[in-house]
Amino acid sequence: MIQDFIHETRHRLSSMFDQRRPLDAILGIPAVLVVLLLGFMILHSREATDPPHVAQLEKEAQAHLDKGRFVEARIAAMRLTQDGVQSQKAVLIEAKALRGMGREMEASRLLARLAPADRPGYAPAHVMQAAILLSQAKPDMQNAGRHMNLALQSDPTNVDALELAARFAAGRNDWKTALHHLSRIDMKKRGDLLLMKATALQLSGMTGDSIKTAREAETALRAMHASDESGTDSIRFSIAVSLSLQRQFEKAVQWMLSSHKGEPTKEERQVLGGIYLSWSRHVKEQPGHDRAKVMELLEQGIQISPESQDLIMAFLSDCDELPVSVEERGQYVSRILSKGGIATSFMHYYLGVQDWKRGDKNAARAHFELASSLNSGFGVISNNLAMAIASVSDDRAELEKALAMMDELIKLDAENPFYLDTRGHVLAKLGQYKEAVRDLEHSLARARNKQSTHAKLAQYYQQLGMPELATEHRSAALAAAAPSSPGRTLPQ
Repeated sequence: MIQDFIHETRHRLSSMFDQRRPLDAILGIPAVLVVLLLGFMILHSREATDPPHVAQLEKEAQAHLDKGRFVEARIAAMRLTQDGVQSQKAVLIEAKALRGMGREMEASRLLARLAPADRPGYAPAHVMQAAILLSQAKPDMQNAGRHMNLALQSDPTNVDALELAARFAAGRNDWKTALHHLSRIDMKKRGDLLLMKATALQLSGMTGDSIKTAREAETALRAMHASDESGTDSIRFSIAVSLSLQRQFEKAVQWMLSSHKGEPTKEERQVLGGIYLSWSRHVKEQPGHDRAKVMELLEQGIQISPESQDLIMAFLSDCDELPVSVEERGQYVSRILSKGGIATSFMHYYLGVQDWKRGDKNAARAHFELASSLNSGFGVISNNLAMAIASVSDDRAELEKALAMMDELIKLDAENPFYLDTRGHVLAKLGQYKEAVRDLEHSLARARNKQSTHAKLAQYYQQLGMPELATEHRSAALAAAAPSSPGRTLPQ
């Protein structure tokens, strides 16, 4: 049919010029060109919506995306928007290309057509919206969670949605939810997800199942590591973690040290530090454990990973259990932590805690300030510095500074009872008793030292002219009377 159309058009053009009517012929050319253009459009339209051709364009767009050619991927994706079904994939590829070009806001606006925030839409688009929200400088956890839920409402079997939801839950230490999502994914060859499941099982107290799953994860990860394409550092690290979860700690350390030549990188030191921390915790959980062995493992971990704050906090906590004098303990801490950087900041933190316990709050503040100057991003140190400022200073500017520090910490961990207790103390020192009571009431259920919290609430309610509530909390403080816990200065 197309060939007949071309022959007929050629015949008409030839007739016009053969009859020597150049003006008519010239006037007729635009009309003929329009007819030709319409014919081409019809032909192209049929070709563009032809499934094999669409699949080819989609393959081209995805190939560009996989190779990081984001401009080409976007152009190829835009050619796919010919029919409704395929346009969803096209929009998704275009949005990924925009994101790769650093234009995340444009990507989000594009995705909003397929993934509205108020109802289920196209599941993959909801997943990508959630990923964009979580990757921002200040992650929007609430809206990201909403998009994940909408993705699962739209398609409960979508693997990407289930995986992201599981990782999201794990990030919040919600292991029950993480396990629920992981149970709906086929993980036979997914070593990374098997490892996440093993971790979730261990932290949920299901040790036997955790060890079994970690063994499966190790098998899958070693197969990936043996392949030409997948022998990456992340696979190596995951194998080490899987061995650690199986309680094969020495083997995990040997694997890390033998699978890489030269000095360990920062990431490798972090993994090794985590192994030594888990190893020390495992030894400590055994009946009649060897305290010296625990401290030896923590010391080895700090030597190889001096930037591991969790490892150092465990070391300081276990130092309090050593059957030695205060002076000997201080010398031991100084020997391990006086090596510069973060480790030294924790040495000053430790000295500040000791000064606080002795009642010398000004000296404690000086140590906490030194610790904070060396390690300003660690919550425990900032919390203790704010508490020390509020305890020794009446200067409003300093108290406002302490309040600002606590506001930032509570933005990151709104339910932390130690942070709420400290901010309540600072607010009371500023005369803001109503706000102080709000924070202390919020912290009460999870407070480690309930007697202290009740006593402060009694004091602040009295200041607010609420004697009945003051009496109620005073009685509760007497009922909860127990040896004071150092928890107010040691929030973890």
